Amino acid sequence: MGTTVGNVLISYDVSAKNPEVKVALQALSYYDYFPQDGKNHYLPNTTLWHKTKSSDQAMADMKKICADLKVTLEKAVAVKASEFVGL
Repeated sequence: MGTTVGNVLISYDVSAKNPEVKVALQALSYYDYFPQDGKNHYLPNTTLWHKTKSSDQAMADMKKICADLKVTLEKAVAVKASEFVGL
């Protein structure tokens, strides 16, 4: 059970409408980049993160968005993220 609230990273595959899924997640304050050393580091296309969610909450958000958009959530993983390093 992922109930600890903090930085959470979610990565997913959907059957269709990825741009709409991503916009819906961003409307819930998910980010597709993280700032580090004065620079924004963009995540892979279907990966976002949130500052104040648990893994369970992130997965629930993803399931609801997919149901609302009538797309199949093919796979997803949500994990607590405490450090970010990027190129």
